[in-house]
Amino acid sequence: MITSRWRRRASRAGVVLVAAALAVGAAGGGATAAHAADVRTAEAPARIAVGTNRTLVDTRTGEAFFPRGFNYVRLTPSPARPQNPYHSTFEPASYDPARADAALRRFASFGYNTVRVFIDPGDGQDNLASRPHGLGHGDADQRPADPAYLDNVADFVRKAAQHGVYVLPSLDVFPQNGYYRGVIAAATPPHNVEGRNRSYMYEGYIRAKEHYLATFTSEMKNRLGVLMSTFLALQTDNEAYYTVNTAPFQQKSGTVTVAGRTYDMAVPAQRQAAADDAIVAYADRTVAAVKGEDPALLVTMGAFTNKAVGKTFDGLSGQCGGAACSDPRYPVRMSTLTRDSDLDLFDLHTYLHPNRPIETDLDSMEWSAVEGVVINGEFGALHAEYNLDEARRGLVEHQVTTCSLGISGWLFWTWDTDEDATQRLFHRGNESGEAIGNSLAPASRPDACAARQAHPVTRPNPPLLPRPREGALPLPRPR
Repeated sequence: MITSRWRRRASRAGVVLVAAALAVGAAGGGATAAHAADVRTAEAPARIAVGTNRTLVDTRTGEAFFPRGFNYVRLTPSPARPQNPYHSTFEPASYDPARADAALRRFASFGYNTVRVFIDPGDGQDNLASRPHGLGHGDADQRPADPAYLDNVADFVRKAAQHGVYVLPSLDVFPQNGYYRGVIAAATPPHNVEGRNRSYMYEGYIRAKEHYLATFTSEMKNRLGVLMSTFLALQTDNEAYYTVNTAPFQQKSGTVTVAGRTYDMAVPAQRQAAADDAIVAYADRTVAAVKGEDPALLVTMGAFTNKAVGKTFDGLSGQCGGAACSDPRYPVRMSTLTRDSDLDLFDLHTYLHPNRPIETDLDSMEWSAVEGVVINGEFGALHAEYNLDEARRGLVEHQVTTCSLGISGWLFWTWDTDEDATQRLFHRGNESGEAIGNSLAPASRPDACAARQAHPVTRPNPPLLPRPREGALPLPRPR
């Protein structure tokens, strides 16, 4: 049953987006003269809104919209930690507009309609090594964002618009520089919150995130004008998670106060409630930050599954099979976020696994309690587990199966990322004569929900799945 909150959110998004589509040009008032000619070279695509029956909708045609495409990722070794590459797709010193344009053109030729990219916030350790990068160019940088970096993002979006491809940017953390350090310093430090958990439980970090999202949205409006409709959505977090090896979850005593309430860490239900309530409050504030600049822009969040890291929603116990978990990460609770937060849609990441059907991944995320639009913003396969033919068949089967279960969009990991040894372990969309690109292509498979294409696109109602079960082996992560 869809709650009244979800109905209000879907109705609000549809009304706002339709109005925005009709008011073409209203958002373009801030576009600079230097970019005006580029803006005119591409027709503004229709805004995408939240539709019915767990799908998105094209506001111009009223038809259901299923995001289908790829993650487009360029990587560069981190100066301070070469084994950990950073997303350098839009880095001023390395952005390759010709390569990006060629990829977008190829996507369009296959009939794909969406590309997912990553916005680099920079890295504090690389700042210390005097090798800053991303939107936060060093600790001495007092700007909300690096203009040259933003120019490259806008250039990519214009190219995508020219090829009829929507863009889904993922904006983790916030720019790592002096400006955002100042935002954090203005807030009182939290009691009993450390590490990754500060992202969702520390007022200073949340304020920094609000500033970041508002800045990014405003700066894109200034550069893109009416082409803001090229954004499918903004993603607040690539994969949102808590860690149990840092406060407040590393011990089972004490209290933590988040989102205006105090929780007892000795009580499993309160530990889980602290995590759930904090992420909903965080999501609502980030949505408000984006929509304060562009009410028509959808907002999403991403997560991996419990099954991928051997967890259940057990109050962040840190116990896996009776022993301490080797992986400290717990994904955020998708069912709670889709029911109770202002997010417009959710992005769940799953990968093929030879010994685990996709239903078990969804089951581990309480799929029967999930509401609204969910896309599969990352799905892929490892060379070691699937040869090319097996991967092609498995990926199509994955798409068909997840559609029948209620997923309504698929973005493959990745199109052509080959700069990093870890990424070369994964099948790529353009390898072996673009075999996977062809197998998943809307041009050859117009209906993502059917292996055979004899019938028009249908949208079955998602079935209810059983509750999560204990005991899971972790799936290798791409990063």
